[in-house]
Amino acid sequence: MATPAIEFRDVSKMFHRRFSEERIAALSNVSFEAAAGEVCAFLGPNGAGKTTSINSLMGFLFADSGQVRVLGCEPGDIRAKQHIGFVPENFAFYKYLTGPKLLRMHRALAGQRENGGSRVPDLLAQVKLNGYETLKIGRYSRGMVQRLGIAQALLADPQLLVLDEPTSGLDPAGRKDVLQLLMDLKAQGKTVFLSSHILPEVEQICDRVVIMDRGRLVRAGRLAEMLAGGDRVEIVVDHLPEETEQAVAARGAVVARDPHGVRLLAEAALKRELVEALWIAGCDVIAMNPVKSTLQDLFLKLVGDYKGAK
Repeated sequence: MATPAIEFRDVSKMFHRRFSEERIAALSNVSFEAAAGEVCAFLGPNGAGKTTSINSLMGFLFADSGQVRVLGCEPGDIRAKQHIGFVPENFAFYKYLTGPKLLRMHRALAGQRENGGSRVPDLLAQVKLNGYETLKIGRYSRGMVQRLGIAQALLADPQLLVLDEPTSGLDPAGRKDVLQLLMDLKAQGKTVFLSSHILPEVEQICDRVVIMDRGRLVRAGRLAEMLAGGDRVEIVVDHLPEETEQAVAARGAVVARDPHGVRLLAEAALKRELVEALWIAGCDVIAMNPVKSTLQDLFLKLVGDYKGAK
């Protein structure tokens, strides 16, 4: 069995409030894994424990209990760090340097050679920063800084990319470019572990999803399996008698009325049963459209259900 690129096993982390005895559980018995070559989305509302998890993965924090493994090594092990590219959510570069000088400085800090000097220009072109080689970073836009951060993460041609909000600050065209870049990296066999709040974009590229809330794991698995069986259908009818509305609602349909007719939203498996009931009631079915379950629907349902749990 192949070694997971990322593995959390019953990981817990507590923080103490300053000048207080109060203890806060940032992570509580969290277990999940991401396989090599996957794009794994790490999701959750603010305060869910994502940053603590990423810091534990990178070796910036140590778990109180449980085990974290990255590329088969302990977090912080140099053998793993040589093969990881990291972009934190909030970062800052030396404003008086140009993009090429900053990337060459990072290469030197990592003990890497220039290899003819082509790597830096190629990376700048890859993140659409070519043409700005003489511009100081202090004059970059927020989106340009984000692109430069991704370029520095790719310097060592890493096996694993850990990205915290990689499309933050980018316009729609920039976000599209970054998503395509991540897809290209996946095609090269790279593993991408990314945190993002832009769920429709995440859904386009991820293979696996890990959802956190209040320090606990809510759900983890392959996206296709998590969305399977969640497909729905929209049925539009010309009218809907009150007694029929009650009958279809009892079958699980959600009814919405508007000036153009009546719309019913229900599980796809119920469509034949509902249509037959509508026909018997004398309703004309104007249209029937499939409605696919989305990652955003799943996220809101799971986080909402978990917040309501005791």
